[in-house]
Amino acid sequence: MSRVTAPQIIEPGFQIGDRIELNADADALRQGLLSLDPVLAGALSQAEVVIETDAEPTALKFNAAQGAFKSVKHLRPLARSAQLGMLVLECVSAMPARFRLRVEAPPPIQLTAAAPNDLISFSPDDVALLENRSARARWRDFRLALQATRLAMVAGFDQLLCLPWLREVALLEHQLSTARTVLRRLRGRALLCDEVGLGKTIEAGIILEELVVRGLARRVLILTPPSLVEQWQGEMRRKFGLDFIVHDDPGFREQGARAWATHDRIIASYHTAKREPHRAAILNQDWDLVIVDEAHHFRNRTTQLWQMASELRRQYILLLTATPVQNDLAELFNLVTLLQPGLLSTARSFQKQFVDRRDKLMPRNVDELHRLLAEVMVRNRRSTVGLALTRRIAKTHLVTLNEKERALYDAVSRFVRQHLTLPSDSKSKRVLSRMSLITLQKELGSTSQAAAPTLARLAADERLPDTERATLAQFADTARALTENSKADRLRALLKDFPDKMVVFTQFRATQEWLQKCLRDAGEQVVAFHGGLLRLEKEQAIRQFQNDARILLSTDAGSEGRNLQFCNAVCNFDLPWNPMKIEQRVGRLSRIGQARDVFVFNLAAADTLEAAVLHLLEAKIAMFELVIGEIDMILGNLNEEKEFEEIVTDLWAQSRDDLDFRTALDRLGDQVLAAKENYLRQRAQEEKLFGEKFAPE
Repeated sequence: MSRVTAPQIIEPGFQIGDRIELNADADALRQGLLSLDPVLAGALSQAEVVIETDAEPTALKFNAAQGAFKSVKHLRPLARSAQLGMLVLECVSAMPARFRLRVEAPPPIQLTAAAPNDLISFSPDDVALLENRSARARWRDFRLALQATRLAMVAGFDQLLCLPWLREVALLEHQLSTARTVLRRLRGRALLCDEVGLGKTIEAGIILEELVVRGLARRVLILTPPSLVEQWQGEMRRKFGLDFIVHDDPGFREQGARAWATHDRIIASYHTAKREPHRAAILNQDWDLVIVDEAHHFRNRTTQLWQMASELRRQYILLLTATPVQNDLAELFNLVTLLQPGLLSTARSFQKQFVDRRDKLMPRNVDELHRLLAEVMVRNRRSTVGLALTRRIAKTHLVTLNEKERALYDAVSRFVRQHLTLPSDSKSKRVLSRMSLITLQKELGSTSQAAAPTLARLAADERLPDTERATLAQFADTARALTENSKADRLRALLKDFPDKMVVFTQFRATQEWLQKCLRDAGEQVVAFHGGLLRLEKEQAIRQFQNDARILLSTDAGSEGRNLQFCNAVCNFDLPWNPMKIEQRVGRLSRIGQARDVFVFNLAAADTLEAAVLHLLEAKIAMFELVIGEIDMILGNLNEEKEFEEIVTDLWAQSRDDLDFRTALDRLGDQVLAAKENYLRQRAQEEKLFGEKFAPE
């Protein structure tokens, strides 16, 4: 049994008087750039840096693309001074973080001629040479040499240098042990097979950060499923201070194939990476580190994904998956071969030596197989690391819409469904895109106040036929006229019955603003949180919720990277069609560090698309009883190229009526249930295959 310590929360704040000595590049300063190393850039990107001149103090602007502060006018004059002296950032304000930039002269060198008892002595000629300023090395070069010497004095990876730079991370002993094991013994090439919910992403981030801090990883490629691209980007920025560009960023796309060589840190989906011209461009690069999330998608060596991954030119590689084996031990061979080709010999030899002929999932020579796998695999289990999550207690409130709400919902839903199935060359299809129609339907499931602006905007588009514009305008007028909201009434009643703090989630700012007014009028203390707030405003909102406010009214921006364990109740005022987003919301409260049971309240209007999806998730797979991460494992077993949300949308649009849709959704529910049972079988098989082996040292 591993020893367990309490989570170590690392939030690198700055205190007044803190000094950061910079290795300033004179050439960069001449271009007006104060370049920072990646970790320092992440820590200071939101801070204000002020340069003091003879005139008024001037705030420098941070350029995220270049990882530097920029000001040609004020930084260029420092180029000469920085060659002889040292640039220092001194903290003058902690909240918000504010630094003063100044140049310090190097300390004077006081040398004397040799004395009889000196351990190190200089001849008079040497003293004269050392005191000659023109003969000295530049202060910047000395600082670089000193830093290199300090890093070189850290033997191996027993001591992790990166930990002070991590932010908002609850570090656990097994995660630190995993990082040290991968870096020290596995030489940066590993299969991370922790059970879901134990933080494989955090472990990979620590390993990445350590390699960056030590100067061992500059060019990094992260490959993920499409649905996790933005989540990885946010995690790397918020928790590790590392900025990654994603493959669908407009600036990245504009550069074409050159982008893969231009940017040092990139996150891409599998489907993008395996397609030309991206595939060739990726394989043409040398990568210091490649991270592959949900690596079980690479288990089959006959697929384009495996072939592409096998040809990657990389120094270090991490494969993350909780289920490395599904149907055949050959899948394990394929993953290990991506890490260390030849470790398990050839495919034929592996089958002969380690696989039972009668059962492809049954290993032979288990001790020898475990010995070889220990060269590449780390696996943590909840039972051995001693982590247990508190219960989730979920309750769905089905709300009956009033007559006017019902009529609007049904009418707009018919309109959306009809236009989703129009031929692609129709005039309306070019204006009423799939995205705009789906957004409208989601807004309608939230509040009429959220749908009204979208309806009005579409009605004003002159490219639409007059009849459709008139219909949309009528819908908009009806939506604006609705002052009552049945779901809001139920929320107010819920808040009376539940006296403690609560996070109320909605997908839409219009709904958030309307609810904020309604709840404040009802006497509630409410604070709003959304993506439009500045960083310090977001921090202030969380502090206010932790102290005085009873309700945090949040858009999905609050479901990303925020730890809210001091609260134990969440209400989904409206429900995303993507269960992963629902899980992210609940995961802000139901996570490591939560000491109380978590209450999950779902508000859904009866006989709506949202209610049908929620019923599927609850009835078929008991979604709210799953561990964080398990829903993704289950949906990954559907063997569908499309995301779950797209599947549901297509079923709804193609159904003749509500009865037909419920029938189609039942069939999908059976598929999801089969996927869950398949996942549970995989988990049991892997427990039998690996047991307590491969725990980090």
